[in-house]
Amino acid sequence: MKNILLLVSGLLPLICYSAGNSISKCATVEAIAAREQEHSGYQDAIKSSFERARQEASRGSRNADEVYRIQTVVHIVYSTAQQNLPDSLVYSQIEVLNRDYRRLNPDTVDTRPDFLPVAADTKIEFVLATIDPDGNPTSGITRTQGNPGFLGFNPFNDNVKASSTGGKDPWPTDRYLNIWVCDILFGLGVLGYAFPPADLPNWPAGTGTDSAKQGVVIHFASFGKNNPYAISPEVAGGRTAVHEVGHYLGLRHVWGDDQGACAGAANAGSDGIDDTPDTGDSQQQQCNLNSNTCGAGNAGDLPDMIENYMDYSDERCQNMFTVEQVALMRSILTTYRSGIILTQGVGFNHWDFSVAKIYPNPAKDRIYGMNSESLLNVFDMSGRLIKTALPDNSGSVNLEELQPGSYVLSWKEMGKLRAARLQLLP
Repeated sequence: MKNILLLVSGLLPLICYSAGNSISKCATVEAIAAREQEHSGYQDAIKSSFERARQEASRGSRNADEVYRIQTVVHIVYSTAQQNLPDSLVYSQIEVLNRDYRRLNPDTVDTRPDFLPVAADTKIEFVLATIDPDGNPTSGITRTQGNPGFLGFNPFNDNVKASSTGGKDPWPTDRYLNIWVCDILFGLGVLGYAFPPADLPNWPAGTGTDSAKQGVVIHFASFGKNNPYAISPEVAGGRTAVHEVGHYLGLRHVWGDDQGACAGAANAGSDGIDDTPDTGDSQQQQCNLNSNTCGAGNAGDLPDMIENYMDYSDERCQNMFTVEQVALMRSILTTYRSGIILTQGVGFNHWDFSVAKIYPNPAKDRIYGMNSESLLNVFDMSGRLIKTALPDNSGSVNLEELQPGSYVLSWKEMGKLRAARLQLLP
């Protein structure tokens, strides 16, 4: 197994930058060094913590077929009307996360034959919360007019995550994946950052870790699919959040954050995952199929995995996680993030079924009557999410792939949660 320490640096703040049209770096290595100077023994502690998760992953497939559904809340923190993104972009982002994490993205056909054997479905899905921390109905979206001050919202003091610093307090991080969407550093190039598990039981006393920091922050212009404010087409597909949630679940960049170095020098160029090839550099928003920065010409060597969501390649050529990346994320999720998994499904008792009208009902394959800009969630009667989809311009969704039976639908309309019970006929 490759150097675990390089992999566990993914358990630290991960800050993704862009300069002009190219993403340049994450400050992971600098963050490790700073924390180690502040708290001697920190590196050994996170290595030990990560080893536990790695061992859990190596035990294999105890629950390999179980789909983990993550309870998610999106906090829109805005200073201008432009930054106050519509719900439709939130829904499109959830759709992208579910598509890519379940390997249902249509560009899987672009995965090169070398990597098809290790391309994997994470069996992880994302559901906007339906109950807030106080037990009240919610759309899973909050909106806060922020006041970030002179330096703006930034990764260095993480001020978007507290009302006291002009942002929005998180919902309990042991129950929800919190995603904050804001203007990071006045749009100077930071696309997002994430804090993987910070409540590890064997960290040194006094490390100052704060559970409120756990979660993901995305620049408002990089959030959702076809965001009208996207800085370039290379980051307009919603995959910044795919990348950052990967960090939140413990993954590192595929090149191991050692630019220009390859394995052999303290395992530089390695992300600690065996089925991602060693890479000497990030692929800066390129789709260069000929790139091979480590081991070119060696027997069995593979090209750089520009298809991987944890590279910096143009997101239009990203299309996969690997088997071992999946095992690691699922291990982190069940070991340190288990509270955010919706194990009991979604409770429907608080939903108002009296207003929403969908038709036909019963239906055979297609239903009508929804807002075309609202994400539709389809649940089975146990409360498990079966499908998410955006209605077409006519407010219609095709459900022909679902089995006959009873379902519950939810979507947002005119600022309110709508729900309907549906019977699908053979």
